[in-house]
Amino acid sequence: MMRTFITAMVTTGLVALTGCSSLKQHPNSYIAQPTVCVDKGWYGYHKGSGCPSAAKPVASDPTADRLAALERDRQRLADELEAARRQNGALSSRVSDLERQLSDNKADRDQLASQLAAVQSGANEADNLSSELAAAKQRIAELEAQLAAAQASGTDKDKLAAELASAKQRVDDLESQLADRDKELTGLRGDLSAETAKLQEAQRGLLRALRPEITKGDITVNLDSERLLINLASGYLFGSGEDQLKPAGADALQRVGGVLKDFPEKEVHVAGHTDNVPIKGALQKKYPSNKELSDARANGAAQALRDGGVANLTAAGHGESDPIASNNTAAGRAKNRRVEVIVK
Repeated sequence: MMRTFITAMVTTGLVALTGCSSLKQHPNSYIAQPTVCVDKGWYGYHKGSGCPSAAKPVASDPTADRLAALERDRQRLADELEAARRQNGALSSRVSDLERQLSDNKADRDQLASQLAAVQSGANEADNLSSELAAAKQRIAELEAQLAAAQASGTDKDKLAAELASAKQRVDDLESQLADRDKELTGLRGDLSAETAKLQEAQRGLLRALRPEITKGDITVNLDSERLLINLASGYLFGSGEDQLKPAGADALQRVGGVLKDFPEKEVHVAGHTDNVPIKGALQKKYPSNKELSDARANGAAQALRDGGVANLTAAGHGESDPIASNNTAAGRAKNRRVEVIVK
């Protein structure tokens, strides 16, 4: 009996040490063996075979849960902040574009107003000539009446005849001047209309050819009364500190050339521009200043236009001398780094 009791106690101790096990009954023992189940998230005790079917879960740590929730909130807020920064940058860029377009439109309006004033001045001069002509014809009528009266009375006939001849000559001169003025005005109006129509046609072609780049904001196309301005961001055309065109930039410029070659009478000028950040380091050996870098880029862009079919063009770099935005911000400096194609 004592031997059997000792065997049972040893078996129970082994069960407690192993955590979770189901011990097989010793073939020579007649004592029923207990089954104990202890799992990572569960605990229980059940005499007999198998583990309990309805065990209780171990309670989670509230501090760890709170920290995990706070980390998720922090990440969400960080993502929202980054998205807001990107949106703010895009909006700032769009505002700058709109401000520039507004400035360009004002300049266009002033230029058109000046041209219209010139036409109006010519029209006013024509009106003055017409009034003077009417007065001269009235004077002729009066002189003819006086001459008829003089012939009837036989007095001052020669004097009145000379004055009448002079008045008729003045009428002829005025009519000739008026005809010349009318012809000149008609030509001015026709030239203005024809040139504007050609530039408008070129603009429509460019808007079609460059639609993807215009949509992304890499290129803008603006028209005023006397020129067409195509603005291409340097970052789209060139790598940092480079004067070799990127494949996408070369392709876009060749498409510009493909449109402009249909207007061979137009003069095309390519202008390179930079921001005011000095060139430093090894790059300075190749480009001592921004002027040299902008020269190289303008000529590279001009060659791509020639490849597209444009023959009548010039190119020059202007460095940082003609900014279109403030150089005090990264967005402003990016706008100033550009290549302009001017058609007029």
